[in-house]
Amino acid sequence: MHPSATDLSSTARPSPPAGAQAAFLAQCIRLVAADLADAETRLRDLMHSDVTVIPDAAGHLAFAGGKRLRPLLALLCARATGVTDPHRITVAAVGELLHTATLLHDDVIDEGEFRRGRPCPRIVHGNGISVLTGDFCLARSLQAVAQTAHIDAVQSMADTVMRMAEGEVAQLYGAGGQALDRAHYDMIIERKTATLIAWCATVGCFAPPQYREPLRRFGLELGYAFQIADDLLDYGIRASAPSQTGKVPGQDLREGKWTLPLLLACEHDTALHDDVLAAFGGGPPLSDEAANDIMRRVLASDSVAQARTIADRHADAAAEALAPLPPSDAKEALQQIPNYVVRRTH
Repeated sequence: MHPSATDLSSTARPSPPAGAQAAFLAQCIRLVAADLADAETRLRDLMHSDVTVIPDAAGHLAFAGGKRLRPLLALLCARATGVTDPHRITVAAVGELLHTATLLHDDVIDEGEFRRGRPCPRIVHGNGISVLTGDFCLARSLQAVAQTAHIDAVQSMADTVMRMAEGEVAQLYGAGGQALDRAHYDMIIERKTATLIAWCATVGCFAPPQYREPLRRFGLELGYAFQIADDLLDYGIRASAPSQTGKVPGQDLREGKWTLPLLLACEHDTALHDDVLAAFGGGPPLSDEAANDIMRRVLASDSVAQARTIADRHADAAAEALAPLPPSDAKEALQQIPNYVVRRTH
C-alpha cells in the first residue's frame, strides 16, 4: 500500500553532492561497461533503416545524451542474477528503444519544443515523421525480442507496451480535466513509467524464475520513485535551469498534468483545488500567470516535503525488494540506485 499524505512523519534525507552522484553512476557503469558498449551498438543497429529519416529522427533523440538508465538496470540485474545469455544485450537495447518511442510520441502530444537541450525531433522533422518513427521503434523492438525465440520475453514485452499505452492514454485523458485521486495517479505512473523499468529489471524475463518477482517489484518501486522525482523537478526542485533538468520548471503544469506535489497541495487547500480546476478547465496550455501562481502556492505548502518522503519510501522499498538476490557488486550497486534516482538533478 502506498503511503498517504497524512502518515508522513520521516524527514527527507539530504541530497549527496553532485560530484558524489556522478562518481556513483560512473562506478555502476564500470561494472557492466563492456555490455553497455555492446548494447549501444545493438541500439544503433536496431534503429537502422534504408529510409534514412527514421534513424535520423530516432537518433536525434536517442543519442542526445540520455542517461541510459534502462539499459544500465537491465545489465546490472543480469549480472546480479547470473544471466549470461547474449539476449541480455538485446533486452538492454530494446529498453532504450521503447523509451525513445514514448518520447517521440510524447513530444507530439505535448507539443514539446526541446528535449535534452535540443529541438525535439518533431520540430526538426515534423509531427508525422516523429509519430511514425516512434511506431517504427515499437515495431523494431517487438521484432528484436521475437528473434530471441523466447515466448516469455515476447509476451512480457507485449504486456509492457500495452500497459505503457494505457498509462499514456490515462494521463492524456486526465490532462486539463478534473482532479485525479491518488489511486489514479499511481495507476498512471505505474503503467507509464514503472512497467518498462520493471521489464528491464527482469531482463525481459531472462532472469532466473526465482528472482523475477523480486526484480519486478524492485523495478516497479524504482519507477514510482523515478516519476515522483521527475514531478519534483517540474517545480524546480533539485535544479533551477532548463539546461540542468532538460525541462523548464512548470512544463508539466502548463500542459495540465496532475503531478504528486500538486495533488498533495490540493488535498489540503480547497481554494487551490478550485483554482486549479478553473485554470485547467480552459484547457492546456495554462497561461504563465496562472501557472506561476499555482507553482508559488504549491511550493509554499508542505506538499513538496510530503512528495519527497513518498519518493524516499518507494526508494527504500525498491532496495529492500532485492534482498533475495545473492551477494554481489552488482546487487550492492542496484540497492543504491533508488537513492540516486530520487536525488538526481536532471
